[in-house]
Amino acid sequence: MTLRLALMLRLTSTVGALIWLAGCQTLAPPPTTDAGFCARAQAAIVGAVPPAQTEVFTDFTAFTKSKPAVRPLYTRQFVRLQEGDPQRPILISCKMKTADHLISEYGPGQASEDRGCRYVNELTLRSVEASLPKSLRRTVIFEEDILTTDGPVWLAPYAHARLDAAGVLRLQSKAMKNDWLDPRYADSPPQFRGTRYCHFIAPEYLRRLLQGEAPQTP
Repeated sequence: MTLRLALMLRLTSTVGALIWLAGCQTLAPPPTTDAGFCARAQAAIVGAVPPAQTEVFTDFTAFTKSKPAVRPLYTRQFVRLQEGDPQRPILISCKMKTADHLISEYGPGQASEDRGCRYVNELTLRSVEASLPKSLRRTVIFEEDILTTDGPVWLAPYAHARLDAAGVLRLQSKAMKNDWLDPRYADSPPQFRGTRYCHFIAPEYLRRLLQGEAPQTP
């Protein structure tokens, strides 16, 4: 083999490898539900500046009785699992504080406009999509939050993921919001004021849905 032929073969091989690499998609690690999910949701949903800590509950009854705390800032978290399997989270429930309570407690600039629970679902979709090949990405519609001021209504089961008649995946958050400065709650105990609750889709579950798993019934 001549030197010229050897160089040409090496160049062809190198160009081919570069073309192959250009066609490959670098995938991020699949996102997972961890103990800091609600703390990050607190920062995302109201632009909270004070760093939050999270208490994770494994007992649903204890979670229902819990309340978030403003100083130190504490969120409360409960994860609903698919058929009791700890490796298959479906829904993440977060109890957080409202923007006006954070501003009242920590001062101006310590929170911003509330973005809604659906915003965190949108962030979850972005992180999940980064872990999947483009061929598995699909249209996802984020419904407007179901908003209530009543705890039992917020806790009641609901369809948080469904396929519509056209086969489009629709995600639904359910929220509870009782502003700290709302005059309707001026005489209420402090622990019931300034509460911002959300149900979010778990990233593992959203990933399975994008991979073709059918949504679970409530």
